[in-house]
Amino acid sequence: MPLPHSYLEDIAARLEPGMREAFLKAVRALRAQADPARIAALLENGDVDGVLDAIGLNDPAWLNSFRAAMAEGFVAGGQETHAGVRGLIIDAISQDILPPGSDARLLASFGIRNLPAEKALRDYGMGLIREIDDNTRDGVRTFLEDGMEAGRNPVQSALDLCGRIGESGEREGGILGLTETQARSVQRARDELASTDAPTLRRYLGRELRDRRYDAAVLRAIRSGEPIPEAIQEKAGTAYSNRYLRYRAEVMSRTESLRSASVGQHAALLNAVATGALPYGSIRRFWMDTDDERTRVWHKEIPDLNPDGVSLEEPFVTPLGPLLYPRDPEGEAENIIQCRCWMQIRLTGSGNRWLDMLAFPVPG
Repeated sequence: MPLPHSYLEDIAARLEPGMREAFLKAVRALRAQADPARIAALLENGDVDGVLDAIGLNDPAWLNSFRAAMAEGFVAGGQETHAGVRGLIIDAISQDILPPGSDARLLASFGIRNLPAEKALRDYGMGLIREIDDNTRDGVRTFLEDGMEAGRNPVQSALDLCGRIGESGEREGGILGLTETQARSVQRARDELASTDAPTLRRYLGRELRDRRYDAAVLRAIRSGEPIPEAIQEKAGTAYSNRYLRYRAEVMSRTESLRSASVGQHAALLNAVATGALPYGSIRRFWMDTDDERTRVWHKEIPDLNPDGVSLEEPFVTPLGPLLYPRDPEGEAENIIQCRCWMQIRLTGSGNRWLDMLAFPVPG
C-alpha cells in the first residue's frame, strides 16, 4: 500500500516543536552562563575573540540538543521510507516486476548503525551545526565590532549581547543567538526607538516583528517630538529581540525538521539499492511541487525541467542550480529554506511497467 505523499511533512510537524525548543534552550543556556562584567572587561581591551570564548561560542557542543533533535528527524524519515520501500517491493513481487525473494535482501530495519546511513547523518549534521554555529558567532562578532566602532559603552554592549534579567528570572532581549543580519536589525530598531526624528520612528513602525503594544508610545513621540521614555525603549527593544530569536528558531526548525527527514529518506533509498533489494537504476524520482500560493514560482517549473524524472543519484535541474532532492543540504539557501515540495518515487520494470511508492494527493 503506498505511503501518503505527505509522510515527510507529517514527520516534520511532529518533530518541529521539539527542534525549535532545543535551539531556544541552547541559546538560553549560553545566556545563563554569560558574565556581562567579564564580557565588558574583555570589550574594554577590544578582545572580541575572548568574548566568543567566554560565552561558549567557540565550542559547537552548545548545539548538542539541537543535533539530537536533527538526528531524530533523520531516523524517522529513514524508517518511514524503509517501510514504504518494503511495501513497494512486496507489491512489485506480486506483479512480477521484481523477482521473488527481493524483500529478503532488504535490511530488517533502518538505523544509523550501517555505514552509509551513519555517513549521511554525519555529513549532514556536521554541515548544519557548523552553519548554525558560524552564523551565530558572526552575529555576535559583527554586533560587538559595530559597537566598538560606534563608541558604544562596553557595559551597554555586554548587556545588549546577553540580555537583561527579566521577570522570568532569565536573560531576555540580547542578540546572542541571532545571525549577523538579524543582530544588526535589532540594533537598528533600538537606534530608531532612541530617536526623536519622525521618519526614523516611522521606520520602526514598519518592522513586522515589533511588539505593537508599544506603538502608541512611538506615535506620541512622533507627534510631540519628545523622546520615548527609556524604560519603554528598553521594553520595546527587548520584545523585538525576543521575537527575532523565536522567528529564527521557527524558520530553522521548520526547515530542518523536514530536511532531516528528507536526508533520511534518501539514505534509506540508497540502503535498499546497496543491499540489492532494489536493482540499481530501477528507481526514478519525480519532483512534485505543492502548487499553492506559498510555493516558489521557480519550484513550479522543476517538474517540466525534469519530465522523465531522475535516477537515484542524479540531481534535479532547477533554475537556481542542481538539487539532489527537495531541501538538499548542498543547495543554495534561497532554493531550499522552508521548501515543502516532495518527490514521487517510482520503481520501474520491464515492459514499461512501474509502481509508485507514494499515493498522489486527491485534487480538492
